Amino acid sequence: MFYYKICYSNKLINFNYFLSLICKIFLRHYVQKVIPFHVNYVVWDLSAFPCCLKLNSILERKISYVKNEILAKSNTPFTKFYIIHSGALKTFVTTSDNHQRVNGFYLPGDIVGLDSIATQVYNNNIQALSNTLVCELYYDELMSLVDTQKNIRDLVFNLLSSDIYNYQKLVLCYSQKKADERVATFIYSLYQRYEKKGHSSLNIKLMMSRADIANYLGLTIETVSRNLSKLQEQNILLARGKYLFIKNLNGLIDLGN
Repeated sequence: MFYYKICYSNKLINFNYFLSLICKIFLRHYVQKVIPFHVNYVVWDLSAFPCCLKLNSILERKISYVKNEILAKSNTPFTKFYIIHSGALKTFVTTSDNHQRVNGFYLPGDIVGLDSIATQVYNNNIQALSNTLVCELYYDELMSLVDTQKNIRDLVFNLLSSDIYNYQKLVLCYSQKKADERVATFIYSLYQRYEKKGHSSLNIKLMMSRADIANYLGLTIETVSRNLSKLQEQNILLARGKYLFIKNLNGLIDLGN
């Protein structure tokens, strides 16, 4: 996955790969300048592009949700994405016996709801893990930013959405790993996500509860706690409440593999 920063009026706005790709398509269409896909870091000055300025104004719209508040319910009509400014969100489905199955955690800079483009309904419930500030970006607004034929832009979005949806299903394959491998892989994946957002510290704040982590990994809370203790005994990390300090990154990677 690539990471970009969009520059407007000397202000940096963080996006994930998805919005970067959309802006790249837009810029290619208007200035006929191809930016190589192998470039890992790009800074664009958007002041000359009105539609991209519109994107900036959209991102300035911030709506707050309190901890545990539901932003969207599964199987309801899909209308908008949620771009996280601060806080964190989780996605989950409710099983037939009325239990939650957590299938995603989202951090600042992430976009929630991309998997819904193909189905046109929210495939998951979306809930705030803490007091969270988001930008609500409507589907039609994003479409207007990609000034091209509708069938082409819908195709691009559906392909991206399908990939993301398939990835969410792939996460369930954690069940094929042993408990300690799942916990190690989860912690390392969080480290990678923070690193791609420019946070290179080995200190990680867990925005989710132990119960949610256990649910996500298909483990019990006791098993997660036991394996965190085991990682401390192995001098791989130090756990203090919601904070983790990775002491041996290579050891963590090796255990996850």
